[in-house]
Amino acid sequence: MLSARSLALSLLVAAPAVAQGPHFVDQSVARGVEFRHFDGAFAYAMGGGCGWLDIENDGDEDLFAAGSDSRHALFQNDGTGNFTDVIVPSGIAVSQFGSTIGVAVADYSGDGFADLFISTTGANQLYRNQGNGTFVDEALAVGMIEYGWSTSASWADFDLDGDLDLYVGNYVKGLSFPYHYGEANYLYINQGTPGAPNFVNEAVTLGVDDSGVFGPTVPGYPYIAPTGAVTAGCTLSVCTLDEDEDGDPDLMIGNDFGQWVLPNRFFRNDVDQGGGLVFTDISAATQFDQWGHYNMGILPADYDHDGDWDLYMSNLGDNLLLRRDGSLYNEVAAAAGVLEGLNEAGDKLLSSWGTSFGDLDNDGWEDLLVVNGLIPAALFITNEERAPNHILMNDQGAGTFTRVDPVQSGMADEGAGRGLAVVDLDSDGFLDYYLMNNGATGASIPSDRCRFFRNQGTLATPGASNWLELDLVGRFGNTEGLGSNLTATGGGTTWKRQVLGDPVFLSASSRMVHFGLGTVGQVDVVIDWPLGGHQELVGVPAGFRFEVIEPVVRVNSIDAPVWTGTDYLLRAHLENADTNASKLTDLSFNLHLGQNGPLALSIPLQVNLAPGEQRQVDILLPADANLHAALQGLTLDQRVYVGADQALDSRRQVVPIP
Repeated sequence: MLSARSLALSLLVAAPAVAQGPHFVDQSVARGVEFRHFDGAFAYAMGGGCGWLDIENDGDEDLFAAGSDSRHALFQNDGTGNFTDVIVPSGIAVSQFGSTIGVAVADYSGDGFADLFISTTGANQLYRNQGNGTFVDEALAVGMIEYGWSTSASWADFDLDGDLDLYVGNYVKGLSFPYHYGEANYLYINQGTPGAPNFVNEAVTLGVDDSGVFGPTVPGYPYIAPTGAVTAGCTLSVCTLDEDEDGDPDLMIGNDFGQWVLPNRFFRNDVDQGGGLVFTDISAATQFDQWGHYNMGILPADYDHDGDWDLYMSNLGDNLLLRRDGSLYNEVAAAAGVLEGLNEAGDKLLSSWGTSFGDLDNDGWEDLLVVNGLIPAALFITNEERAPNHILMNDQGAGTFTRVDPVQSGMADEGAGRGLAVVDLDSDGFLDYYLMNNGATGASIPSDRCRFFRNQGTLATPGASNWLELDLVGRFGNTEGLGSNLTATGGGTTWKRQVLGDPVFLSASSRMVHFGLGTVGQVDVVIDWPLGGHQELVGVPAGFRFEVIEPVVRVNSIDAPVWTGTDYLLRAHLENADTNASKLTDLSFNLHLGQNGPLALSIPLQVNLAPGEQRQVDILLPADANLHAALQGLTLDQRVYVGADQALDSRRQVVPIP
């Protein structure tokens, strides 16, 4: 629900001042989160990743930063945004059987505490949060027994059974530049019971291991393809966006060396059609596989607000912006101004890694942040040694972006950038970032370090930078609501978000859902939860962060009022989705004359719903003929709220008075 605790802790954002200094300020040292990454013997400058999580469920964000063969860091937030490294007592250790690459965060055990999956070049680690500040690696104990060079991984409930599954992307099995033999990916389906997960790798059975054969030799290069030989893609990125919004997470796979080995893949999840978990390869049908490149990330957003999902893909060379147009993706990066292909001199490529779509100025349009960083490579893909990161501001519906001067942005940071993780650390409504810089010899210089950048709010226009943040709490095992689909509407604008368990290049952002709202002061929010729960929140005010709990008691629908001749009949249809317990429910009919008009009447009731019960609740409002005649021509803004088990649901409709 919109809890009193979250409301009390929320901060209204002050109008930002005119920019005098950089828009982002490096506060790594001041906050205690400076970290140096040292690349492992077998990581080939590919790491590293980081992730935001709340270790102890105290309401603030902590931070994990992955080393490689060197020590990780686990920065614990003291509640004020200052941190202490508690990696030693946590029990999280560097793998003895491979160099660490990245991290994926989720509460896979369903106990309410965020856990860590750490990918490596050998034995992956699955650290279960024991709720007391310590973690234990139970990868082998729960069935994650495979051994390979893993990269990005994503948590999602693919089979919609209420617990989380894990897709793991794997990279190279045999080095043979540029025709590397890729390692098949894993899909771990959780077949355990609540509190006792057990994972089985079903990637091959379900046809999503990203395997295939080498195509013919690419002309124009002095390399010979092993045509027809069995391989798999060299996966660096995974995205589990519910792209068709049918209630189940789909699967997008981004492959490095796509021109040489295997291109990107898109598998539609068809579990909603019955018959068990089934994936359909729609890579060619959507043109998703048309661009064989060095994919480092797949980032979804409805950046143009046309109601469908677009994708930004980082690359060594020209980045891609795949705009969804009907049934197809069309590549529009150059036209939109987000190519990022060459350095300023135009003589070397840029290599892009972590990316983020986020409304940096809260004007209501999603902006883009791109991390660039050197990767030692062959001469024909020589890339910039000191490549700055770039902020690209959305031109408010024009379909284009404008780059902020790197010096003015404050986030230029010319290190060997890799992972990027988003957070609003101080709850001021402006998005902050943690940046991982790789420490490999040949990629970094001694001054490179991993850094926290605070958003100063100076990109924003005073009076046009409203915002809203939501933290979702799931009820049925998936405690973070991964896979939830959110739509906010207000002021004639619609915003789309999904809660994903995806790291964009090895790194896990905060689960907090952020909306920049521009001048809009309140919105209606619709949340479609992974197991079918449909929740509506009417009139949510801007300027706050709210905790939203998945409702067990729901308003399934409300009927239009009926004039009986002596009364107005109001009717709501309620459901208790809990099949094990009765629910005492606070019910309120709120009636307004005219949309957002003055409150005419509020009718509070209390009902008790048995387990699994669906009930129709009727209210009769006496009205004589004179009153009825006087109300003709007016509209009734009818809102029904139910509160039960700490959660809130509501419905709204605006209709002519009957």
